[in-house]
Amino acid sequence: MLLDRLTQQGTLERTALDDLVPDVGTSKAALLHALLSVGIEAVREHARESGYEALAAQQTAEGEREVRTTRRRQLDAWRDET
Repeated sequence: MLLDRLTQQGTLERTALDDLVPDVGTSKAALLHALLSVGIEAVREHARESGYEALAAQQTAEGEREVRTTRRRQLDAWRDET
């Protein structure tokens, strides 16, 4: 069971948890709290990444519209010059 491996110093799982959450206690409550903290942070990070991706896509779309509008205006201005 994962919780058992997390209570044993030197296991890959415990080492990984210690890297993510310094000073984790050895009680099951402390381990569960650390796991919950890591999980919450992972969810928040994923949400931020998704938000940044959506913002980048929106800005790209807005930028493309702005470029098209500028080109259209330039073409209209050039036509008026001839």
